[in-house]
Amino acid sequence: MTTSELEILFKTHYAAMFRLAMSLLYDEDESKDVVSDVFASLLDGGLAIRSDNARGFLLTCVRNSCINVIRHKQMRERFMKLYSNRAEPLADGPDDSLTLAELRGYIDNNLPPLPRRIFTLRYLHDMTCQQVAETVGVSRMTVHHHLSQSMEKINAYFNITKQ
Repeated sequence: MTTSELEILFKTHYAAMFRLAMSLLYDEDESKDVVSDVFASLLDGGLAIRSDNARGFLLTCVRNSCINVIRHKQMRERFMKLYSNRAEPLADGPDDSLTLAELRGYIDNNLPPLPRRIFTLRYLHDMTCQQVAETVGVSRMTVHHHLSQSMEKINAYFNITKQ
């Protein structure tokens, strides 16, 4: 896709894409990020678009990206709750005695160096995914991938069910 084609798509569809993202995320900055990411994927060739249904395709991309953001927020909220400094147990279930020390011990001893660093920067140092990506020298998608896998491993190990 050429830059001029992308510019035409941007001028034609940005407003509708942004409105859709706002209706799903209720956050102006996140909505702008989602729409920008869709256009960035088009520019770098990560997405291929058919000209006969550009509007539908772009709105579907925005919707799917918003769903991913919402899912990530839900996971992040659960892990912020788990990873906060609290004295009470961190999990409900068969073993109610999961402590912050046990969680940190698992992370330190069972996650490979890159996922451990990404997880720690994101949740312990409260950096954004973009900041983590720049600090570590990887893409935002790589950060999301490692966070997702780390969360799945932690959930499975401690038998934490999704709410």
